[in-house]
Amino acid sequence: MKKVLISLICLAVAATAFWGIRKYRDNQFGISITLQQSEFPVGKSVEIPVTALATGVYEEKAVTLVPEIGGSVDWNKVGQYTLTVTARYKKKVKTENFTVTVTDKEAPVLTLKTKEGYFTLPGGTYEEEGYTAVDNYDGDITDRVELTRDGDTIRYSVTDASGNTSTAERTIVYSDPLAPVITLNGESEMTIMRRKPYLEEGATAVDNYDGDVTEQIVISGGVDTSVVGEHMVTYTVKDSSGNKATAVRYIHVIESDRPIGDEEEAKGKVIYLTFDDGPSPYTRQLLDVLDKYNVKATFFVVYNKNFVDMIGEEFRRGHSVGVHAYNHDYSVVYKSEAAYWEDFEKMQAVIKEQTGQRTNLLRFPGGSSNTVSRKYEKGLMTKLAKQMGEKGYFYFDWNVLSGDAEAKPISTDEVFKNVTKGIEGLKGRPAVVLQHDIKKFSLDAVERIIQWGLENGYTFLPLDETSFGAHHGINN
Repeated sequence: MKKVLISLICLAVAATAFWGIRKYRDNQFGISITLQQSEFPVGKSVEIPVTALATGVYEEKAVTLVPEIGGSVDWNKVGQYTLTVTARYKKKVKTENFTVTVTDKEAPVLTLKTKEGYFTLPGGTYEEEGYTAVDNYDGDITDRVELTRDGDTIRYSVTDASGNTSTAERTIVYSDPLAPVITLNGESEMTIMRRKPYLEEGATAVDNYDGDVTEQIVISGGVDTSVVGEHMVTYTVKDSSGNKATAVRYIHVIESDRPIGDEEEAKGKVIYLTFDDGPSPYTRQLLDVLDKYNVKATFFVVYNKNFVDMIGEEFRRGHSVGVHAYNHDYSVVYKSEAAYWEDFEKMQAVIKEQTGQRTNLLRFPGGSSNTVSRKYEKGLMTKLAKQMGEKGYFYFDWNVLSGDAEAKPISTDEVFKNVTKGIEGLKGRPAVVLQHDIKKFSLDAVERIIQWGLENGYTFLPLDETSFGAHHGINN
């Protein structure tokens, strides 16, 4: 019995020692917390790389723990942030503080702009084409770009708020790729009667670098007005950089079966209906009446933006179209010789746009015998009439007046009587009748005039370069 008691006591002592040793051993471990990376680029959100391990003398392997991270990081803002990391294992707890830094180490993007077709003339001053600077953190920092120049090299530099710097260089290239600009004096296309003299009007040339190079123009080709057909005169010039420019003048030499405007040789019962100052709201109605009798007429037109398309309609229906004026204000069109030709060319441009071609026919505002032009330039009509012949244009006056432009209004019947009596008074010679297609009461007489003419054996024709000109005596 005594031995059994002793055995039990020994067993109890041993058990107590065993559990005490085990408890001691289980508490012999440590917890480690490691921040594997502490610096991060701005603008990129990442998971904080933290590891936590429990290690001890009696543990065969380290135990990976799940750390608890307290605090936050603004990944879009440069700066330092403190994080509190806690790890737990069994009854042990460990907490450590770590500093995380968000940095901007990316340099700005510096872009040099280039303008298509841009160049700097030799010896000229370079004009900056532009540049931009954009930073991943600061945004647009173009206003921080600094420029320095060393000879023909321009250096650009920009630094963001974090001290990151970008640079670029531009080398100035000097060049002159543009040819001179040739401007023909007078028209680029003209018509001349056979054996009429061709007067060379020349041209001017201006270069963007050399300036006036008119004296260096070389004229080639010629015009033999004894030969009917197409002729060309070519103007060529080179600048000091070797850029070449060319311009061409086209001359159409035409034949005439009789002298223009010679009333003695203009025989036959012919009526030329002519209408000035249109087109107007009544022009289409007039065209329909002319179509009804298959009669062709002549329209001396002005610019009216509301009815300008009727010019093309007149042409497509087979009628002749001539220049009257772009601006029928005498003080404008007869202000000077230059003013007249400027107005003339503006109206030619309108006619070409509507018909696809220029015209050689015209009627002076107020006719060639007008005296109002004396108020603006002495001898103007004499000069213009002469120039028309030299340039291959044909002007027409009239020898039958309808009276529709008088200050005192008249009736449709009076228009009819004025025209028919005027034609009868010519005794069979060609009649060039003047009416205005802006006057409805006058147009209302046209059908009766046509009926009367056909009944009396007359032929209605449109004017052309060979027609009787019915020229007046020039009074200025």
